[in-house]
Amino acid sequence: MQSFVNIYRPILLGTAAIVGLAASAAAAQTGAASQEQEPSLDSADIVVTANKREQSLNDVGLAVTALSGEALKNQQVTSLSDLSRAVPSLTFQPTQYSTPVYTLRGVGFYDSTLASYPTVSVYLDEAPQPLPVMTSHTAFDLERIEVLKGPQGTLFGNNSTGGAINFIAAKPTDSFEAGGDLSYSRFSRVDGNAYISGPLAENLTGRIAINGAMGDDWQYSYTRPHERNGQVGYIAGRILLDWDATSSLRFRLNLNGWRDSSDPAAPQFVGLIPQFPATVPGELLTLPFAPHNARAADWEPYSKPNILEKMGQAVLRGDLDLTDSITLTSITSYSAYSRDNGRFEFDGTALANGDYGETFGRVDSFSQELRIANSGNQRVRWVVGANYERTNTRERSTLNFSEISAAPIFGFTGDRLRSQQNMRNYAGFANVEFDVIDQITLKGGIRYTQADRSFSNCTYDRGDGTFAATFTGIANGIQFGAIPIPGFTPTFTPVAPLANDQCAALDNVTFDGTPATYLPGELRAKLNEDNVSWRVGVDFKPRKGLLFYGNVARGYKAGSFPFLSGASFEQSRAVTQESILSFEAGFKAELFDRRINLTGAGFYYKYSDKQLRGKVPDPVFGLLEALVNVPRSELKGVELEVSGNPIRGLSIGVAGSYIDSKILEFSNFSRTNSFTDFAGSPIPYTPKWQLNASADYKWQVGNVKPFVGASYNWRSDQNANIGGSRGIVLPANSRNDYAFDDLFKIKSYGVLDLRAGVEAADGAWKLSVWGKNVTNKYYSTNVQTAYDAIVRFAGMPVTYGVTLGVKFK
Repeated sequence: MQSFVNIYRPILLGTAAIVGLAASAAAAQTGAASQEQEPSLDSADIVVTANKREQSLNDVGLAVTALSGEALKNQQVTSLSDLSRAVPSLTFQPTQYSTPVYTLRGVGFYDSTLASYPTVSVYLDEAPQPLPVMTSHTAFDLERIEVLKGPQGTLFGNNSTGGAINFIAAKPTDSFEAGGDLSYSRFSRVDGNAYISGPLAENLTGRIAINGAMGDDWQYSYTRPHERNGQVGYIAGRILLDWDATSSLRFRLNLNGWRDSSDPAAPQFVGLIPQFPATVPGELLTLPFAPHNARAADWEPYSKPNILEKMGQAVLRGDLDLTDSITLTSITSYSAYSRDNGRFEFDGTALANGDYGETFGRVDSFSQELRIANSGNQRVRWVVGANYERTNTRERSTLNFSEISAAPIFGFTGDRLRSQQNMRNYAGFANVEFDVIDQITLKGGIRYTQADRSFSNCTYDRGDGTFAATFTGIANGIQFGAIPIPGFTPTFTPVAPLANDQCAALDNVTFDGTPATYLPGELRAKLNEDNVSWRVGVDFKPRKGLLFYGNVARGYKAGSFPFLSGASFEQSRAVTQESILSFEAGFKAELFDRRINLTGAGFYYKYSDKQLRGKVPDPVFGLLEALVNVPRSELKGVELEVSGNPIRGLSIGVAGSYIDSKILEFSNFSRTNSFTDFAGSPIPYTPKWQLNASADYKWQVGNVKPFVGASYNWRSDQNANIGGSRGIVLPANSRNDYAFDDLFKIKSYGVLDLRAGVEAADGAWKLSVWGKNVTNKYYSTNVQTAYDAIVRFAGMPVTYGVTLGVKFK
């Protein structure tokens, strides 16, 4: 903990100083608090940029959930998992490698490879954060968050088949402002936020914001209680500069980044399904399962999970008014990410059952968008533009599986792997909205995308010589016919002993007409794809405050190569691009003098070639993990949301969703290698029912305003894999802590958050106490297979704290 304190203490002390300074000024302001009536807050007052221009939320003919900066603070939304609890139809899954995964309306891609594009794209002020690992610390000092549901390919590009999330940063102000907040909570966690904003020179304004946290371990080893895991330590910052160079030329600079040395969470060991029952380590047969306690987990002795991640981004936006109604916009972005010294716990035990160590990763990404659009008050509104993106990734890791049941069979105890992927994306797009009459608007958009990807992957010895020796022997056995391979003619040419740093995976795939050689080596491959995404729709406004809309859209997610420990080239084949054809209709209504907003939507998705982790057969090693495409799936669902201010001081929001997901065509191998027809199975990470509810009540007593609030999130059962337990035949020595049918299921759960406090009538200061998961509900957020083990990731236990926030002008 001392190293955490040394790194983050100056930042948090600086935050505390700003909070303290602001508190002094705030106290002076409180006496002059305004007694004006508090304005109502409804979704009609929220401005969003779903169509690349500012519009009132209730004028946008799309399903959009928008959360204001104040709502995010009230609900203590400080992380990606918090956001998923505040947005209906959105789920968030942690992975064993700390790569976040979003699933929206059942559309997601669960893969931990750095180079894997998401199905839900993420933007900061319309600038892309192209890969999920780059999005971890964006939710601070925000004006709002916009979550756009359904394929957004025409305006937001490839890899938004599920939707898009746009973080809108709080902007520089024309007059001086400053403020911040400081929180202390369970596990000795301290969180700090601070900002300062105002004019710097004529036509130049700026804003600086920082966010950081440090905290003690929250997990403990249930086999060695003196060992702990889960320290928190991160810092994030953002610098914004807005320069109005002339009356027709504006520049916006956004510099942001973060550094995170928090411990990755360790999973919980909950089941054993051995790959080779006869050679299961004896200790694994008797090892106790993790208690049903969110804090209890396990890892290798004195080798707890750890990682150091860094990310930086620079975005320059320029807007040039070509005429009074036409504007040229340029958005240039460069971002870089690094992962160092990563060690990830894989199986939730003290054994070496596939744990990753010495994990390194690098990402650098450049993007450029140019677009030209007319103003939003025209009868015909249009935008035309082009995009270019260049993203390069490198990964390296060491894998230790000396205590899995397969180790005695194949004779090696682990390996190392390295990979590089280079992506180039080119796109052109256009979108138009035409007001046929005042009540009816026709909409259409189209985008052409060319996505090119190159890939190299090498699996080699981790230093003890066992992996190199095993693959030298296997390669010679194949070349001399001792290991017969159907369709392969032995060459009777010996394979020289592999050095520890030589690539050992076997070339067993025909690429570009070149036949498989079954020689060890490095895989090099390319994947070049193109597509046309589009959307057409109609909006009908029978009166002000009432909108009906219908949209049909097609979107695409690019294909990908996996980063995994490959015994053969077959495992590293690319999955091709997936697509969704979406049909959606909905409404938005302002009721009771705009005090209540009611929105609803119904949708049907035809999902083609969904990408997921499956298995491929190998003539030497049997069934191996790989990425595969699911030919046909479908999703259908409805969403309903009501929000508003029914009485003075009361804000409410209730949202629910129902999603029926189904695999229509897909056969693959189950966890125990049974070839299984998975037709009829639900899509993973798609709860059928979700409910979000929140209420905040505020009243005034003299110059202060007490307040109370609550939020509740509930979701039904969901599978963490295709088919759940379908096709699984338990081998000898299997055991688990759950009913067989529930082993790969994330059971339904509900989480209740509470808050209360008091603030100055003019908003100059605010003191609150709060609790998350106040009932201390034990629940899982993910279930994974770790060679012989089945593991679960537990949600956070009850946390509670106090926050002091201040601001002054």
